[in-house]
Amino acid sequence: MSEFTAKELAEVLVAIRVRLIRILAIVAVVWAISFLYISDFIIQKIKEDLLPEGANLIYQAPLEGMILKLKISLILGFIVALPYIVVLAYRTLRDRTEFFSNFEISRSQAIIYGIVSVILFAAGVAYGYTLMLPLFLQFLYESAKSQGVLAFYSLAEFINFVVMMLAVFGVIFQMPLFMYILVKNGITSLETFKYYRRHFYVAFFTVAAIVTPPDVFTQLMVGVPMVLFYEISLIVVRVLT
Repeated sequence: MSEFTAKELAEVLVAIRVRLIRILAIVAVVWAISFLYISDFIIQKIKEDLLPEGANLIYQAPLEGMILKLKISLILGFIVALPYIVVLAYRTLRDRTEFFSNFEISRSQAIIYGIVSVILFAAGVAYGYTLMLPLFLQFLYESAKSQGVLAFYSLAEFINFVVMMLAVFGVIFQMPLFMYILVKNGITSLETFKYYRRHFYVAFFTVAAIVTPPDVFTQLMVGVPMVLFYEISLIVVRVLT
């Protein structure tokens, strides 16, 4: 694989400048629709399902609710536009550079990878939403309650935290697909992933310690799925390649 130079990067940016309008159009349309019809539902749903009983949400600034809706709508816009962005970036890098000279994906493979990716992301979000976050947030509430304080959460901070954690689990559950694609296309080998297994484990629990409170239970709720999916990924790659 040749070095990706600044000149090649400039060529890539020039090549996609026209298509940026399409990306912005997709984001803008989904942003507007989400702001009007979807964001309020998402906020209300998260509040009903995940806010511990006895805890309360408050506004800390007059525009907090409005800015939160704008953020959620913008995230949804980028999520919808993401497949097109990925395809565009891949084609441009493949055609104008040697960055993906040994990396070739057919249309049928791309469709399969996309479907599997959506399923895995949904599974990760489902795990976080139905199992991890309810226990996690209840633990935080009980911890505050045991200290004799009332739990009043900022609306924006509470929703942002939930969305961040769901995104983390959605990405974690992509691991089998990600490793399979790398090995299948010769970018790395299964033996490399096996060799660095312990290093990945340390990284997983470091991430878990960063995104969770300093208690063993919640760190295990984040770290163990990472380790589990790493091992599942090794099995999947060994069987399918």
